[in-house]
Order: sequence, then structure tokens, then C-alpha cells
Amino acid sequence: MQKIEVVVRITKDHCPPQEQTIFEWIETNRAAPDTLNYPGLEINLEHRRVFKNGQEVYMSRYEYGVLSLMARHPGQLFTKEQIFEAVWHQDSESCLTAVTNTIGRIRQKIEDDRAVPVYIRTISNLGYQFMPNISVKKDSL
Repeated sequence: MQKIEVVVRITKDHCPPQEQTIFEWIETNRAAPDTLNYPGLEINLEHRRVFKNGQEVYMSRYEYGVLSLMARHPGQLFTKEQIFEAVWHQDSESCLTAVTNTIGRIRQKIEDDRAVPVYIRTISNLGYQFMPNISVKKDSL
């Protein structure tokens, strides 16, 4: 945390000086982490790399885009339309198959058992959530 203050010192004849804070700014924004770490999964945002249990996992640009989007917002529900528009940068008229297939490929690569997903959960008729045991930290690379 960083704090910036602008202080005015008022001095009068034969009086002790008085100080008054006229502006105070406290920085609470933290830089986005370079690496997202979850149990068994590491996503290096700077270098666009994914590691499962320490082993690098190749991801296509769309797979990486979907995974990093969701991992940056654990617990948030994303509709297929939201994912498609954010990752493909197109409107979502024909997105359902593309998103479903991409989520399936991501699960093949990062889930130990696709029948019991640990990272990406399907919320019936709504969309998807990234829901691992949450433990995000910033690593220096």
C-alpha cells in the first residue's frame, strides 16, 4: 500500500506552526498477477503458458483465451455468448458449438477426470464457472 499526502503548514507570529492535510491518496489497486496458481494448475499470463502438475500443456490461442479469461475471475459465471465475444472478438450468433468444443478440449488437457471436473464447471442452461480451490498469488518469473 502506498499513501500520498499533501500537507499545509500554517505559521503565524507568536504561534506554534499548525499542519493540515489537504489531500490524501491511498493506493489500494494491486497490479494484476503475472501467474495464476491453483492446485495442480499454473497459468503464466505474461508468457501465455499453462502448466498442469509442473508439466507444460499446449493450448491453442482460443483454449488459452477461454482458460485465462475464466481463471482471472474464479467463481464468476460466464455464458457461452460472453466467452465467445471476449475471446473470439466477434458477436455471438453462432458461438455455441465453438465454446462447447473449446471447453471440452481444455478439460481434456487440464482435468484428471472429465466426468468430475475440478477447474471448469458447467452450470446447466447458464454457462461455465472456473471453480478450483482458490489460491491466487503473484510470482516473480
